[in-house]
Amino acid sequence: MSAGVNGSNSKADTKELIPQRTSETDKAGNSSTSAETQFVAESFEQLTGLLKSARRSIDIASPDLEPALLDRSEVVSALSCLARTSRQPRIRILVADDSPLRLERHRLAALTRRLTSSVSLHRLTSHPEWQGETLVIADRRQALLLKPAQTLGILLDNPVTITGWLDKFDRLWHASTESRELRAQY
Repeated sequence: MSAGVNGSNSKADTKELIPQRTSETDKAGNSSTSAETQFVAESFEQLTGLLKSARRSIDIASPDLEPALLDRSEVVSALSCLARTSRQPRIRILVADDSPLRLERHRLAALTRRLTSSVSLHRLTSHPEWQGETLVIADRRQALLLKPAQTLGILLDNPVTITGWLDKFDRLWHASTESRELRAQY
């Protein structure tokens, strides 16, 4: 899937901010834990910057809610701050699996239970447009895209590119249903 709209893949459309998970030890065939740690750290830095810059809305599509990135107190704090300080905030979270086992201890699920008027959790088990990537969109102006196959994160800030990803997120959202996990709780 292309990061741009209308086949555009120019450097003006995207900024590669998170390098591929490679290191000297990876090339030698040794453990990739340092590369994994670097990838998560750099992704987390970009994610928190994006979340803290949001003033009105956050849309998150993540099949498993990326526990290494999204199940952190800093993420919950940034989203909670947005929900408390913004006028008419909207936080939409889309997952593939909302089983109690998966969401029971996830901090974002707990936030969804506490802030029911600002935060919505929906489930979409499969969709031809959703290829397992994690997408975080802030204020309809910036997005962070994490593609699992390439282990690459991309910050999108071109309005044309963002519009394409927003449209995709909206189609996924409209095809989804409210989380069974939340309905069971309330």
